[in-house]
Amino acid sequence: SMWNSKPIKLAILVPTRDSVYSQFAYCLAQLIKTTNEMGIDTYLFFDSSTILLNQRENLIKKAIEVKSNFVLWLDSDMVFPSTTAIRLLNHDVDIVGCNYNRRTLPLKTVAYTDINNWDSWIPMLVENGLLEVEGVGMGCILMKTEIFDFIEKPYFNFTYNKIQDDWLGEDFNVQEKLRNAGCTVYIDTLLSIDIKHMGNYAY
Repeated sequence: SMWNSKPIKLAILVPTRDSVYSQFAYCLAQLIKTTNEMGIDTYLFFDSSTILLNQRENLIKKAIEVKSNFVLWLDSDMVFPSTTAIRLLNHDVDIVGCNYNRRTLPLKTVAYTDINNWDSWIPMLVENGLLEVEGVGMGCILMKTEIFDFIEKPYFNFTYNKIQDDWLGEDFNVQEKLRNAGCTVYIDTLLSIDIKHMGNYAY
């Protein structure tokens, strides 16, 4: 595997509120244990600032400060296997995320072939491999830290689309900047099947 040659530093970056889901905390603990056992130098950063854009900027700054090679963005309402980081690292690409369901009915996902068309979402697919996308939610996504050298600060921002009368999130915006800088955004379709998005449901 690719991390036997040189020690890999991974920074796990989590924008949080005051509390996180207990299932997330459990998954995170198992993931860090597994990743450490594989010899990966693993850092964990939470940021609970009130503004998401500040959270993301603060988190990537910390990852750069500790000289991590990779960053794994996780949202605190995600549930994932302990092997998630290792499976994403194995692809050795600039950006690879997971597709998962939005907390909406009828169910739609967070990965799109065209970020200007909300009907272009990609269904959950059982395929063994990577699928190129234009944008994917950042609930579970691995990036090489160095790709942030290719783009200007602020890395994260919201933009308003007058035609669609809608906001484009910081997730798709940063991926668009990175794509324009020559990166490709992929989703791991097989791992995506094992990723769940927690939510409250009124019975």
